[in-house]
Amino acid sequence: MFTIIKKWFDGVLKSYDKKPAKKKPAVRIGDLEYKTKKELETIGRKIGIELDRRLTKTKLINKIKYKVKNRNR
Repeated sequence: MFTIIKKWFDGVLKSYDKKPAKKKPAVRIGDLEYKTKKELETIGRKIGIELDRRLTKTKLINKIKYKVKNRNR
């Protein structure tokens, strides 16, 4: 009987030990220059735009900046 209670109690304690999931920090616009074109493409997808990697890196960054600034419109 005590083993059943001990197992239940251990299960309850383990459920409280779980740590909340860590959030990734938001990407700052100043950090975009140091990202690769592939990373810029994934960032663009996260904010809701499809970027073409055939464009230059500067154009990709400008499109991301434009979307971030005009997000509320």
